[in-house]
Amino acid sequence: MIQFVGTTLLGTFPTMTYRHFLKSLFEAGYTVVSFPFRFTLDHWSVALDLLEEHYAVRGAMIEAAVAKGYDPGVYLDVTNYTWIGHGLGCKYVTLLEVLSSPMEVLEKHFQILGQDLATQNRQIRQLQTGLAALQNNLRSLEQRILQLTGQTVDYGQPSIMDEASLLLAPVVTDLNGAIPVKFLERFFGRRITIYPTVEQTHQLIEHSQLFHLTGLLQFARDRIAADTCQQLMQEQPHIRRRLLKGNHSEVVGLQLGQCVVDMNPLDKFIQPLTHRDLESKSLTFLQRLRHQPASVSRQSNCRASDRRSIAA
Repeated sequence: MIQFVGTTLLGTFPTMTYRHFLKSLFEAGYTVVSFPFRFTLDHWSVALDLLEEHYAVRGAMIEAAVAKGYDPGVYLDVTNYTWIGHGLGCKYVTLLEVLSSPMEVLEKHFQILGQDLATQNRQIRQLQTGLAALQNNLRSLEQRILQLTGQTVDYGQPSIMDEASLLLAPVVTDLNGAIPVKFLERFFGRRITIYPTVEQTHQLIEHSQLFHLTGLLQFARDRIAADTCQQLMQEQPHIRRRLLKGNHSEVVGLQLGQCVVDMNPLDKFIQPLTHRDLESKSLTFLQRLRHQPASVSRQSNCRASDRRSIAA
């Protein structure tokens, strides 16, 4: 199961703008769910909504398998679920990873964000309330699975623990991701703050002791994501990175005959399928991530200083 989150504007209608990429994943044998990009000033709410949708989709897949007489085992195993993000969608995927830490660990991480106490407490309360509601939904899902399959499952706390994630040209941004029109961004820039901010997001990523099943694909001619890619590798040096040819919108495109049109007239615009290797290399990379030892991702209690030795 692949869950995909696109970037600003392009991700609003992902089954159209990313059609060739998503179709290639499907044809490789994956069940693919694409979540529409949502404009908001509160990126925490998006992450919580994605986590809620994740469990709703899991329950729906299990019910569908049982109803059709299939073995639901593939949908019961959390390691069969993966995430792919593109551009700003990658910020939401990284926030899902951050939220996979225990709440008491998250509270400690918030203390280092350099924000006022009221803002810190407001965000903590938001996450506590959202995760508590998800916890109740998760227990209900476990009961439903028991009724449907006769199997007892224990998914623990709401998280994407042991689920691989692939970041395509990641961009960690705030206001220009919520308001893509430049003059509006400048007008509201001094009046509105996105939470978590860029700086806060990077601090949370740096102090997280997870991200052990995370991969990053960077494109050689991509100037939009270059800074974020470099910073992510410094913050989490065990993230696996691959460099591919192309630019930021390489993943975007529709197939017309034996070519892919990428909707960017300033770039190549159209590319023969025989010259395109993004899909095959993404699938290979994803397979390698998924077959990393699951126990590595559960070492959430190791010291931050130990993370670099694990990466090495």
